[in-house]
Amino acid sequence: MTFRNLSDPSEERASRAMTDIVETRDPRERFGRAGLYPADLDPTEDSSVGRLLPGARRGRERQLSRIVALGGGSGLPVVLSGLRRHLPPECRITAVVTAADNGGSSGVLREQYGVLPPGDIRNCLIALARVAPEVLAALQYRFDGAPGPAHPVGNLLLTALDMVAADEVTAIRLAAGLLGVRDVVLPATTTRVHLVAKLGDGRQVRGESQIPRSGAPIASLRIDPPDARPAPGVLEAVRTADAVILGPGSLYTSILAALIVPGMVEAVAAAPGARILVCNLMTEPGETDGHGVAAHLDALAAHGLPRDTFDYVVVNTGPVPMKVRARYSAEGAEPVRVDFAPSAGPPLVVADDLIDPGPVVRHAADKLGPLLCTLAAGHSPRERGVIVTPVRE
Repeated sequence: MTFRNLSDPSEERASRAMTDIVETRDPRERFGRAGLYPADLDPTEDSSVGRLLPGARRGRERQLSRIVALGGGSGLPVVLSGLRRHLPPECRITAVVTAADNGGSSGVLREQYGVLPPGDIRNCLIALARVAPEVLAALQYRFDGAPGPAHPVGNLLLTALDMVAADEVTAIRLAAGLLGVRDVVLPATTTRVHLVAKLGDGRQVRGESQIPRSGAPIASLRIDPPDARPAPGVLEAVRTADAVILGPGSLYTSILAALIVPGMVEAVAAAPGARILVCNLMTEPGETDGHGVAAHLDALAAHGLPRDTFDYVVVNTGPVPMKVRARYSAEGAEPVRVDFAPSAGPPLVVADDLIDPGPVVRHAADKLGPLLCTLAAGHSPRERGVIVTPVRE
């Protein structure tokens, strides 16, 4: 597999940048944990494309014991599923889940009973569960008939546990025990928070479900109340993780919604393990219209995580089928562009075909999981034929 610069600066300049990288004598100086060696690249190839030679050497390996994955929505459960299938059983995953959802079933239960929004937590527990598939299907079953959104059984279970348990973290742990989950699912905060977005036109919009409907670009995001703190166990999990994985997921209402809890950005920036950003496959109407990967990185930088915070940025090279792309285009979404050129220094860009075949554009757990395990363990991604290049500012 190859990786070609798709950016705007010129192809010639990108070619020169790649040539400089390939000629680097000390791989650790340029490639950090990835452990790429110049001798592993075929010099007969076009210098704007790297192709791996057979038998490429690997970087240093390490035994993984703790992984943190952060976000929410539909992206985080895919990451959790992929990791759990491909990590050793003794490696513990901690999912840090946004707690700012206020729409749909989660929003109604939150409003009526004062509980944490259960939907994203439910989906993460299901992704890590070790029970019969019929049990998982039952947890996703929605009862119709009452006014308002139909509530999944799993949401009702979490709501009931939240109301009778000593605290929210205990409630989630009890649900995890019922599902045979050996990993940890934590809310980003146990404070009942709301998102507040400042828009490019100067307006402010309050509420996770309202932000994508604002009709203007998002300039910044904050939480209310501003003195919320990470849930017990979250900061310790980040500080001791072999890798911290952000995304995929809604940039503002899932990823940043968890990161802007006071203390989280600082913990991620100081994390000793690999820091990995999994870029979204498609833009999201109302949140990331027209955004390429560079704009996603810029938004994270604007909220305290500069580009060089990340060791790896994982991007997709797999094509979106034309019929599927046309359907998404009609709804205002398009594939996220890889719109930067390579240069020395972090983050390193890892490119591979990561799309799950089917009518919904999403990452394939069994493609993404092994790649994330490889990066987290300090292996060279060459083992899967993936090319790594750094990002230019």
